[in-house]
Amino acid sequence: MTQKTIWMVKRRSGIALDEFKQRWLEHLKTLGKGKVVATVATGEVALGGKESPFDGMAALYFDNNDKMPDFVGETVVRIAADEHLMSQKPGGGQTKLKIVRTVYRRKDLTHQQFKDYWLKNHSKLEDRVIAESPVQRIVATFAIPQPGKNPDIDGMVELYFKSQEDIRAMFAGPIPAMMRKDEENFVQMDAPAIRAVCEEHVIRS
Repeated sequence: MTQKTIWMVKRRSGIALDEFKQRWLEHLKTLGKGKVVATVATGEVALGGKESPFDGMAALYFDNNDKMPDFVGETVVRIAADEHLMSQKPGGGQTKLKIVRTVYRRKDLTHQQFKDYWLKNHSKLEDRVIAESPVQRIVATFAIPQPGKNPDIDGMVELYFKSQEDIRAMFAGPIPAMMRKDEENFVQMDAPAIRAVCEEHVIRS
């Protein structure tokens, strides 16, 4: 388990995605002295959406309260979280193309019950995903609840792939239906989850 802070942001109106990407990556280089991992949406929408719900994401593995720069128009998510590597093919850690998806816990579950089910039960299916599909690596992130408030999201999963073709192949197969069936046990299925196809950049390790 590794603790981090997650930012998801939308670019300001009038700024092209390529310009945003350059400025976002440069900005993250200026933050702190710890590990920084940047994510930038490719512009491709995952799973039938109409537009990317965020343009940039940052994982900061140190305390940071910096304000967003002027090219950011909106902060979609900002949470403290812990990260778990769920499963990975040999060499899968080198893959930088991924789908990012946020999830919300089922309303009758506590944060801890939601997390426990994922780590103890859903993780077994994630091992099957790695063994039986083109997915290279699966990382789960869990929000750390703050006293008196609910986090913007309860969890997030990152599925890593070698290519766009592998993404399409995975979603054309039986794996998504298998995963959705189990998610009914701990995920609020009708929640407005964020999904996007992204590329990852390690700014500082």
